[in-house]
Amino acid sequence: MLRSCFLLTMTALALLFSPGAREEAVILPILMYHDVGDAAPGKDRVTPEELRSDLLWLREAGYDPVTMGQVIAFVDEGAPLPDRPVVLSFDDGYYSAFDRVLPLLREAGAPMVLSVIAGSADEFSAYGPGNARFAHLAWPQLRELAGSGLAELQNHSYDLHRPRGGGWGCDRLPGESRGAYARRLASDVLRAQERIWTETGRQCAVFTYPYGRYSEESEEILQELGFRATLTCDFGVNLLTGDPDCLFGLKRICRSHGADLAALLEEARTSLKWR
Repeated sequence: MLRSCFLLTMTALALLFSPGAREEAVILPILMYHDVGDAAPGKDRVTPEELRSDLLWLREAGYDPVTMGQVIAFVDEGAPLPDRPVVLSFDDGYYSAFDRVLPLLREAGAPMVLSVIAGSADEFSAYGPGNARFAHLAWPQLRELAGSGLAELQNHSYDLHRPRGGGWGCDRLPGESRGAYARRLASDVLRAQERIWTETGRQCAVFTYPYGRYSEESEEILQELGFRATLTCDFGVNLLTGDPDCLFGLKRICRSHGADLAALLEEARTSLKWR
């Protein structure tokens, strides 16, 4: 699949830059956020003011935030997208998505894609958030977010967001057969699917890779499980075409504290020319 994705990218580039064919492919940047708070901002935490500034800049630059559901509908059905779509993705399901991010999204009228670690939601539902810094959302808050119309819940595994047995996330473990790996990955991912569906009534079509670790094997397994798209941590923007394969291995732009959003987007767009 990695070779086919490369060939797909080259084909999409030819379509995009050939005369009269620009409408056949759409450039999609996906911004990747994690936590939001004032204390100790860094790679995985921006301040509320930075997020507010990002939302304002995106609007002034002509970007319209969309959900992954809209992206999938564009690829599958030709449903229209805005002229300059962008996805705001938030990984891990931190509590700040509820108390910091949601109010800012309401101000901006912008949706987010919230990738949930279902095992963490179970854990924090049982024991409570404790210290809100780096706490994860419990199911009541996730239900409220899902019902807000501003948070699209997606699958970030049940319990793969930790190193184990010589591997990280969705890595195949040393000495693990392909069949054993497929069963282990499917067991975890489907458990997360079941918990998210049971607690929120939401069926996830997108899998977000823990740590961004993925392979041709993991992509094939997730497609077999019925997922329609996968999100990685690879840097760059994406070309959307009518080919469903373009939805797998989607690149993202990590928005860290202190970064310049305009410069990040320009760098990501420029890198597309050389891929």
